[in-house]
Amino acid sequence: MALDGMIFDIDGTLIDTNRSHVEAWRLAFESLGYRVSADRIEREVGKGGDLLVPSILGDEAEERDGPALRDAQKREFLAIAARTRFRVFPRVPELFRALADRGIRTVLATSSNEQHLQGTLASAGIDLPGLADAMVTKDDAEASKPEPDLVLAAVRALGATPWQCAMVGDTAFDAQASGGAGVVCLGVLSGGKQPDELMAAGARAVWRDTGHLFDDLDAALAMASPGTGRLDPGAVECLMREALGVAREGMSRGEVPIGCLIARRDGTILARAYNELKRSRDRTAHAEMVAFRRAAGRIDGADEGLVLVSTLEPCVMCTGAAMQVGIDTILYALPAPPDSGTARVVPPRSPDARMPRVVGGILADESRGLLQEWLRTDGNEAQRGYVELLLKEA
Repeated sequence: MALDGMIFDIDGTLIDTNRSHVEAWRLAFESLGYRVSADRIEREVGKGGDLLVPSILGDEAEERDGPALRDAQKREFLAIAARTRFRVFPRVPELFRALADRGIRTVLATSSNEQHLQGTLASAGIDLPGLADAMVTKDDAEASKPEPDLVLAAVRALGATPWQCAMVGDTAFDAQASGGAGVVCLGVLSGGKQPDELMAAGARAVWRDTGHLFDDLDAALAMASPGTGRLDPGAVECLMREALGVAREGMSRGEVPIGCLIARRDGTILARAYNELKRSRDRTAHAEMVAFRRAAGRIDGADEGLVLVSTLEPCVMCTGAAMQVGIDTILYALPAPPDSGTARVVPPRSPDARMPRVVGGILADESRGLLQEWLRTDGNEAQRGYVELLLKEA
């Protein structure tokens, strides 16, 4: 097993609180003169309150009443918690113990503040922090879900890397936050969302609830982290330096210095390639596409936990190809804002494809330096404009 950490959302994932949150928001809106239906609020549950209010009422109402609405919601929720017994979903303690037995550390990640959380735990009658190795709250994140800040804080709390972690969550916002952090999301339906909604947001698979996940734990972990190889930060840096060397080779042959390699999680390199647009006059001859062609017949992404390493963020075409090949993890150096390929793709619905986890910013300065060197020493006119724009925005 190559997974180091598991991140758990709380509301709707471990404890049955979503309907109470909806009711607390409805009462809070009503207290300030807003009539908002429960079904409208349900669509937003899972977001932080700083994003929920403007999403429902607009920016003007957020500026005028946002803080007061969030304070009112907290009061209403705590009052509900005080008179209600929240249900803990099935096999939660057993799930945490099973992960510990497998050497996987756990962290709770909640958008609630400390008072809110304590009210939830007291109502449910469970000591979740006592089950987990760490916990992060809204105070540890600058922006709330669906932004990735809370998930990244959880990864840091574990002392892990995103590509060695997975998250269990019940909403599309959990899946989106996980994807933005480079963490695989395992979805549960206990929060009331539909499987298609979670999968469309990037969840790799879904289970009914924590009990179902516990029963299927080994398969779920294998899906979250295929293969047995461990990608520690040193190994990732070595792979990226190899890709940078391939990019430099391409530059020596007159190409824009973008290098790529395909590897197994144990570090075995299956293919290396650089951009060949100038030589081939083929606009699809990106480094990634050339690498896929060279690796054809040698890879089985579902079994090997394949890693695509690129010195530049892959475009939509290359990200889509990675999905079809079954790449588990995309690691890139420099972001490519003019394309933002990894952010523009839609998670696939085909059972033969999967949405890779994506982590960027690895040795980004070295990749930038190569492109700057190319502009100074070669920089053919056909591609100069794009590279100049990329370096300006990255």
